[in-house]
Amino acid sequence: MSTAVVDPPVAASSPEPASTATANAVFVGRSVRRFLRRPDSVVFTVAFPLLLLLTMLAVFSSAVEAFEDADYAQRLVPGLTVSGVLFGSLGTAVGFWSDLDTGFMDRVRSLPVSPAAPLVGTVLAEAVRALMAVVALAAAGYAFGFRFEAGIGRAIGYFVAAMIGAMAFTWIGLYVATIATSQESLSPPLNAFFLVLLFFSEGLVPLDAYPGWAQPFVQANPATAFVTLLDRLARGGDLGRPILNAALWSIA
Repeated sequence: MSTAVVDPPVAASSPEPASTATANAVFVGRSVRRFLRRPDSVVFTVAFPLLLLLTMLAVFSSAVEAFEDADYAQRLVPGLTVSGVLFGSLGTAVGFWSDLDTGFMDRVRSLPVSPAAPLVGTVLAEAVRALMAVVALAAAGYAFGFRFEAGIGRAIGYFVAAMIGAMAFTWIGLYVATIATSQESLSPPLNAFFLVLLFFSEGLVPLDAYPGWAQPFVQANPATAFVTLLDRLARGGDLGRPILNAALWSIA
């Protein structure tokens, strides 16, 4: 009588980890889809900067043009571009906090993907969102005197610099989201911080319009660094110092 030989059970193999590029692309797609599925976010991203552009031009155009020999739109569009970058990162931070609060990030950590993929994907998706807003704002500004006066190369650099700025400021929002205990403890501090950066920058008015005690802060402001870079890319001028300042703030 022969004895049957039973093979030992084979352990189930764990799934192979996704490549870094694939994981990043998945989270970029998720963040972009979540943004597009929220009409209020799309309207705020595109329509609010346009409304602010019209309001600022109507109220402050004559006063600001007294300080410089240029259309106010030429200064205002880069300034509102940075404004959109700042407050867009606030919305991204709130969304990331929601992922942490609902346990989504805990589930992601159990998957065979890089732990950095959700963060990197969120930051890259914010760059895509910022590009949409910048294109809409530049197109609207064109009707009021905004021009790319320094050639196609610098015009492309304008949009790239805005996307880099969006990624840089998004990291600030994501960091605050990781230490916030509630959405109420996240939004007001970030909102106040970004408002200070915006209103004490050269994005809305030139440096000479500020009182002397405020000018050192305005000059050291990271928002001013990106506004100056965008302004030089649009109007021309030396790029060495603006690129250095924006790069240092991005790294910091």
